Amino acid sequence: MKSFGSFLTESKLNFGELTRDDRAFRVDIFLRKYKGNEPFELTNGKQVVLKYNSEIEKAVKTKDSATARSVGLETMDGQKISFGDLKKTEEFGGGRGSGGGSDSTRATESAQCVYLQAIWDNPNTDFSPNAIRDAFKKTHTDSSLKEVLSIDEDWVNSSINSSRILYKALGRKRYSFHRGSSWVDSLENKFKELNKIEKAFSNVNKWTPADIWMVAEGAEGRYDIQGAESLQYLNNELLKAYANRDIIGVSLKKVSGKPRLTQVNYKKPFKAPKFSKVSYGLKDYFASKDGYIFFGQGGRMQFRTYPTFQCEIIGKDAKHGKVSHGGIDSALYAVTRDKTENRRELESMIKKDREKFLKKFYGFYDGAVPNPVDYKTFAKNLQGKNVEWLVSKYYVTSIFVMIRGREQKFMEYLYRVAKSESKLSAVHLKVS
Repeated sequence: MKSFGSFLTESKLNFGELTRDDRAFRVDIFLRKYKGNEPFELTNGKQVVLKYNSEIEKAVKTKDSATARSVGLETMDGQKISFGDLKKTEEFGGGRGSGGGSDSTRATESAQCVYLQAIWDNPNTDFSPNAIRDAFKKTHTDSSLKEVLSIDEDWVNSSINSSRILYKALGRKRYSFHRGSSWVDSLENKFKELNKIEKAFSNVNKWTPADIWMVAEGAEGRYDIQGAESLQYLNNELLKAYANRDIIGVSLKKVSGKPRLTQVNYKKPFKAPKFSKVSYGLKDYFASKDGYIFFGQGGRMQFRTYPTFQCEIIGKDAKHGKVSHGGIDSALYAVTRDKTENRRELESMIKKDREKFLKKFYGFYDGAVPNPVDYKTFAKNLQGKNVEWLVSKYYVTSIFVMIRGREQKFMEYLYRVAKSESKLSAVHLKVS
């Protein structure tokens, strides 16, 4: 009998992995390296520098896989390679660990579906490789059997423990198990259609962090999901399906001990943290490019470029997630009916007419901080600050001015989005 380790494979940064909605940071990193002549590591262990092509840049930004495939990547020495030849290194969210790349999101989430199918087929299963092979044929995932069998022992144990607790809680019904299936695509496409109009979320993962879906027999057509004309309507249909234990989105975590189940956005009301104060820098306004919103007992939201502008929510004892620039703009629009200015336009202004930008910046600064310095001192204090620093501090200052008097509402919106618990977030079951 082969061990799980005998199926280890290198993790590839193919086009689909690169442009995934819930891994938007990969596009930023790829384009920075691609346009900056930085080396890429290949799955065969070699490193190459890619020749820039504007068609590839556009294809990556628009997720045009057909163009990307037809144009292809070319190294500086003229060698043609595919996106699948690129290795998903640690900076792209990969990393070998003990599983040799088998901790990839697709493999571990698909594996959880297979392990669930195994225990639903046989509650006394020993989750042997043969049992996994048999169960794999019945699941609806976008991973190969080889990838499922390649997950490391930590994920094997996590999948077994999570399967047992889910079966104990939900084993009275028969389910099909989905990850990246046509059913999931249909649901996510409906969300994207509605979100394009409502602009409530930066990506599908903020609407629901469900990694896999459990769909009861016959439930596929029982709820009016495709007929939904708003996110609220769609959420209500999913809530009804969840209440009947017919359709259940499951958010997964790697668990080392006894897992627990938590219902999110179901019955238990969301308790918003209480706004405390804003800070334009922990020491001095001009000493850092960040700014903070404080809440509760020691919680804070940090705003800064890193390298894109974002917000990170940090509780007293742990981090609670990040919100992208798009998510910040959604919160800002929901509260003020306004958004931040275009970053490229700001950067262009700084480079072409720094004085014009500084005067614009001072307009916000003067109305933001207590005891502001005069413009001449303001400009002097910003001498030597690079474009990224200036953009970051400008965003912090302008946002905090725009939300003045509405900080609680803005903070609550961001907190919900980061925790996938916004008023429009979908119900899901969390395994942790």
